[in-house]
Amino acid sequence: MAPGFDPELKADLERACSDLVYSSESDRPFEFFSVRIPPGSKIDSAEDFRSLLGIDKAVRVEIREVGDFLARHTGTSDPHDAGAQAIRPRYERLQALLEERLSCVRAFRVGKIEIDCYIAGEDGQGRLAGLKTVAIET
Repeated sequence: MAPGFDPELKADLERACSDLVYSSESDRPFEFFSVRIPPGSKIDSAEDFRSLLGIDKAVRVEIREVGDFLARHTGTSDPHDAGAQAIRPRYERLQALLEERLSCVRAFRVGKIEIDCYIAGEDGQGRLAGLKTVAIET
Protein backbone atom coordinates (compact mmCIF):
# COMPACT_ATOMS: atom_id res chain seq x y z
CA MET A 1 0.00 0.00 0.00
CA ALA A 2 1.38 3.41 -0.94
CA PRO A 3 1.90 5.95 1.86
CA GLY A 4 -0.62 8.78 2.17
CA PHE A 5 2.12 11.29 1.46
CA ASP A 6 4.79 11.98 -1.14
CA PRO A 7 7.82 9.95 0.03
CA GLU A 8 10.18 12.07 -2.10
CA LEU A 9 8.91 15.26 -0.44
CA LYS A 10 9.32 13.66 2.98
CA ALA A 11 12.89 12.57 2.20
CA ASP A 12 13.83 15.97 0.78
CA LEU A 13 12.43 17.88 3.77
CA GLU A 14 13.97 15.49 6.29
CA ARG A 15 17.35 15.82 4.59
CA ALA A 16 17.07 19.63 4.49
CA CYS A 17 16.18 19.94 8.19
CA SER A 18 18.54 17.24 9.47
CA ASP A 19 20.39 18.56 12.55
CA LEU A 20 18.54 21.90 12.39
CA VAL A 21 16.51 23.10 15.37
CA TYR A 22 13.97 25.83 15.89
CA SER A 23 15.42 28.10 18.56
CA SER A 24 13.22 29.40 21.33
CA GLU A 25 13.59 28.91 25.07
CA SER A 26 14.39 25.35 24.05
CA ASP A 27 15.82 24.16 20.77
CA ARG A 28 13.58 21.59 19.15
CA PRO A 29 14.09 19.61 15.92
CA PHE A 30 11.80 19.69 12.93
CA GLU A 31 9.83 16.63 11.85
CA PHE A 32 7.85 15.89 8.71
CA PHE A 33 4.07 15.87 8.85
CA SER A 34 1.30 15.40 6.32
CA VAL A 35 -2.48 15.31 6.62
CA ARG A 36 -5.14 14.78 3.97
CA ILE A 37 -7.23 17.81 3.05
CA PRO A 38 -10.86 16.76 2.53
CA PRO A 39 -12.00 17.26 -1.09
CA GLY A 40 -13.36 20.75 -1.65
CA SER A 41 -11.70 22.13 1.49
CA LYS A 42 -9.18 24.96 1.61
CA ILE A 43 -6.70 26.00 4.28
CA ASP A 44 -7.13 29.76 3.97
CA SER A 45 -7.51 30.70 7.63
CA ALA A 46 -6.62 29.78 11.19
CA GLU A 47 -10.13 28.32 11.50
CA ASP A 48 -9.57 26.09 8.46
CA PHE A 49 -6.29 24.83 9.97
CA ARG A 50 -7.93 24.32 13.37
CA SER A 51 -10.73 22.29 11.78
CA LEU A 52 -8.37 20.16 9.68
CA LEU A 53 -6.23 19.20 12.67
CA GLY A 54 -9.11 18.92 15.15
CA ILE A 55 -7.79 21.69 17.41
CA ASP A 56 -10.14 22.91 20.13
CA LYS A 57 -11.71 26.33 19.48
CA ALA A 58 -10.32 27.62 22.78
CA VAL A 59 -6.72 27.08 21.60
CA ARG A 60 -5.01 30.01 19.88
CA VAL A 61 -3.97 29.47 16.25
CA GLU A 62 -1.85 32.16 14.62
CA ILE A 63 -0.64 32.32 11.00
CA ARG A 64 2.69 33.85 9.98
CA GLU A 65 4.63 34.15 6.77
CA VAL A 66 7.40 31.55 6.52
CA GLY A 67 10.09 34.24 6.28
CA ASP A 68 8.84 35.87 9.48
CA PHE A 69 8.72 32.51 11.25
CA LEU A 70 12.29 31.58 10.27
CA ALA A 71 13.68 35.12 10.67
CA ARG A 72 15.44 34.27 13.94
CA HIS A 73 17.61 31.88 11.90
CA THR A 74 17.90 33.89 8.69
CA GLY A 75 17.27 37.62 8.92
CA THR A 76 17.92 38.41 12.57
CA SER A 77 20.60 35.89 13.54
CA ASP A 78 23.52 37.44 15.42
CA PRO A 79 26.10 38.60 12.83
CA HIS A 80 28.86 38.08 15.41
CA ASP A 81 27.86 34.47 16.15
CA ALA A 82 30.03 32.40 13.81
CA GLY A 83 27.97 29.26 14.43
CA ALA A 84 24.69 30.98 13.60
CA GLN A 85 26.18 32.51 10.46
CA ALA A 86 27.66 29.19 9.35
CA ILE A 87 24.28 27.45 9.55
CA ARG A 88 22.19 30.34 8.25
CA PRO A 89 22.39 29.19 4.58
CA ARG A 90 20.83 25.84 5.55
CA TYR A 91 17.78 27.61 7.00
CA GLU A 92 17.58 29.74 3.86
CA ARG A 93 17.72 26.60 1.69
CA LEU A 94 15.08 24.96 3.88
CA GLN A 95 12.76 27.93 3.38
CA ALA A 96 13.40 27.89 -0.38
CA LEU A 97 12.67 24.15 -0.57
CA LEU A 98 9.40 24.54 1.32
CA GLU A 99 8.32 27.39 -0.95
CA GLU A 100 9.39 25.50 -4.07
CA ARG A 101 7.73 22.17 -3.27
CA LEU A 102 4.53 23.36 -1.55
CA SER A 103 1.95 25.97 -2.48
CA CYS A 104 0.47 28.53 -0.10
CA VAL A 105 3.20 27.83 2.47
CA ARG A 106 2.67 29.47 5.85
CA ALA A 107 3.61 28.93 9.46
CA PHE A 108 0.84 28.02 11.87
CA ARG A 109 1.47 28.49 15.59
CA VAL A 110 -0.87 26.58 17.91
CA GLY A 111 -1.17 27.31 21.61
CA LYS A 112 0.64 29.47 24.14
CA ILE A 113 3.89 28.88 26.03
CA GLU A 114 4.47 25.41 24.53
CA ILE A 115 3.56 26.23 20.94
CA ASP A 116 3.17 23.59 18.25
CA CYS A 117 4.56 25.14 15.06
CA TYR A 118 3.80 23.90 11.58
CA ILE A 119 5.40 25.18 8.38
CA ALA A 120 2.96 23.81 5.87
CA GLY A 121 1.52 24.11 2.42
CA GLU A 122 -0.44 22.11 -0.10
CA ASP A 123 1.58 19.35 -1.76
CA GLY A 124 -0.43 19.11 -5.00
CA GLN A 125 -1.70 15.65 -4.00
CA GLY A 126 -4.51 16.75 -1.71
CA ARG A 127 -2.44 16.96 1.45
CA LEU A 128 -1.23 19.67 3.78
CA ALA A 129 2.42 18.82 4.32
CA GLY A 130 5.58 20.29 5.75
CA LEU A 131 7.46 20.40 9.01
CA LYS A 132 6.40 20.53 12.63
CA THR A 133 8.36 21.69 15.67
CA VAL A 134 7.72 23.15 19.12
CA ALA A 135 8.60 26.61 20.46
CA ILE A 136 8.72 27.38 24.17
CA GLU A 137 7.85 31.01 24.93
CA THR A 138 7.16 32.04 28.51
